[in-house]
Amino acid sequence: MHTTLLAAGWNGGPGPWILLVPLFWITIAVLVRRVIGRRLGRGFGPRGRGGRGPGSRGADWYGGQAQAPAPTPVETLNRKYADGEIDEFEYRQRYDLLTAITPQDAAPVS
Repeated sequence: MHTTLLAAGWNGGPGPWILLVPLFWITIAVLVRRVIGRRLGRGFGPRGRGGRGPGSRGADWYGGQAQAPAPTPVETLNRKYADGEIDEFEYRQRYDLLTAITPQDAAPVS
């Protein structure tokens, strides 16, 4: 009596080519991750992982650009004085003007 098997025997095993299957899927996963990461602004490049290395523009977690808070007028004045754009006399005038308390500022809030 002759029996037919649904699956043939190993005949020596699958061979070394079986290693290409996981390698193929790993490659596909890496490519998909890179494409999605670049679309969201989190590409892996010379700026480091997630764009947070040296020279990074500071991409936040959802891919947009993180913005630093705007400097106050006094901070801007201090920077101009430190850079030498204005002299001490002009600095004192502008500082006094910026920090002066007007009557409406001094009025109690009810």
